[in-house]
Amino acid sequence: MDHRVKQILREHVFTALPDSLSDLSECLESPDVHAIEIFDRGSVGLNGPFRASEVAQDGEKNNFNSFVFDIGSTKSSGRSGGTFGFGKTASFEVSNAHSVVYWSRCHTHDDEVEHRLIACSLHNEYEEGNARFTGAHWWGDPDDDDIVPLRGDAAAALGEEIFRTHFGDTDEGDPETGTSILILDPVITVDVDEDLDARVPVRTDEHSEALIQQVSDAVAHSAWPKVVPNGEDSRPMIVKLYENRVERQVVDSTLAEYGHFASSLNSIRQVQGQLEYDYSVPLPVGTVRSQCFPITLRPRGALLSKKEELFGGRKDNTVGHLFLIESAPLAAGVERAAPHDVLCMMRSEAELVVNYDPVVEPDGGVLQWHGVFKPTPECDRHFAASEPPTHDRWTPDAAETEASRYVVQRALDQIRTKTKKFLSENKVQTTVQEQSVRKVALGLRSFVPLGLPPAEEENRDSPRRRARQSGRSAKGRRIEAVVTNSTPLPNGRGQIVDVRPTGARGQSVALSVDTYAITSDGLLALGDDEVTISWKSEGKVLSVGTDCVAQSDTEVQLRLDTRTPAALEISIQAEAEV
Repeated sequence: MDHRVKQILREHVFTALPDSLSDLSECLESPDVHAIEIFDRGSVGLNGPFRASEVAQDGEKNNFNSFVFDIGSTKSSGRSGGTFGFGKTASFEVSNAHSVVYWSRCHTHDDEVEHRLIACSLHNEYEEGNARFTGAHWWGDPDDDDIVPLRGDAAAALGEEIFRTHFGDTDEGDPETGTSILILDPVITVDVDEDLDARVPVRTDEHSEALIQQVSDAVAHSAWPKVVPNGEDSRPMIVKLYENRVERQVVDSTLAEYGHFASSLNSIRQVQGQLEYDYSVPLPVGTVRSQCFPITLRPRGALLSKKEELFGGRKDNTVGHLFLIESAPLAAGVERAAPHDVLCMMRSEAELVVNYDPVVEPDGGVLQWHGVFKPTPECDRHFAASEPPTHDRWTPDAAETEASRYVVQRALDQIRTKTKKFLSENKVQTTVQEQSVRKVALGLRSFVPLGLPPAEEENRDSPRRRARQSGRSAKGRRIEAVVTNSTPLPNGRGQIVDVRPTGARGQSVALSVDTYAITSDGLLALGDDEVTISWKSEGKVLSVGTDCVAQSDTEVQLRLDTRTPAALEISIQAEAEV
């Protein structure tokens, strides 16, 4: 944090500090103190009444009082992200000084644009001068014994001195609204020894780098739905991460890591009418099969709740949708941060991740699976009502109404039943004596993971293996075959793979493919009598068989037709045609 900013905070914001806020005094004097600046733009900002004692009028938002003064209060509606209000204390927990500064630009009740700035510290309770204090402190503009935010031009001027990101105008020329939060002296969790972690303030470049990585991982893990596009040029939220004004890549890595969940979410969005017209996202390369299940309830028995209480305005009794994908790992031996073999539970309109549920015990098979469950907008309130203050699970018995308890419990029962059934459909139940490579292969579906088969050690000395490792064109450009898309054929009897050979412009590239069936006993090479191979480009057949010659940078379609359903692993080699 700049020396000038710390000076402004000491002299014009956090003034007259009591002894109980020694951590805040220390951080404002430290030469190595860091800060986190969080901002959003395009939101309505902290609008509504700005005195803690003032009640919002009918139809008026109460965002300022709710966010700044009503810490830990419960929302009357569960339609937005938070419900209990404890998330508002998170910024104080991240701060070693338990202190933040809020700066917002919003429309007033009279539709005027106004800047608002206030600082807050949330510390432990304490006693001073025979009086008890809650530990909550606010710095703003004293007004009739109330603390209110600094407003107008004064707030704008002070905010621009403290914060790096200012408010501008929208593309339409209107004043930009939103909120900025400055978290002072952030802490990071570090390993002390094998069994103990410690939270220490960020005071070194090493800790700063680790904090940035933790923030990036947390955004991906908990907020990946926010960056999944729901149209050609739109997504729910534009997320950017900066370190000392240098942007750090976060969206692309999130979409790459959480691609299976993203495809599942967009499939549900499509069913629930939440995608732009004609917009869709293909399933990830390597998909074996996928299926969307509506979670529909049929109330019976002594249930007292009316249908409207259970399903809102829905006539089909659907409370949510479950989408499951079974696929092959994209690369053997590569560790990924995103979880797999789990079901992601999320809220509906806010699209916030609640938790990842493994549902079943891992079986150690070759395939992996991902899934998403998302309630319908009409029934999201039931799931919100069943969440604890930590928002990390759904507990039916925690809901106050019979309707919510019934919907959540029955939905969870169906979700687990359908997931287990989906995953068991591809299992082959045979004894060890009866099991053969062929029988196991017949029971599996088709997919194409990227990378070489596990048996590459056997092929290490083959010419094709060497060409794949070191092949280059005369002009030095690496020759390789890039898989751009993959689509299973009906009934699991093969795969269509889109391949782009690369090399020098206009150069001919020799392509070849090795095809294997994946079984519990390992890989089984398929012969000509078990798989038919054809190559096309621009609708014309280039070759039939394992080998093909194509021009560099052209789209080539490789089609593999198997005699019986089989899980496939393929290895495509490319070398210069001589």
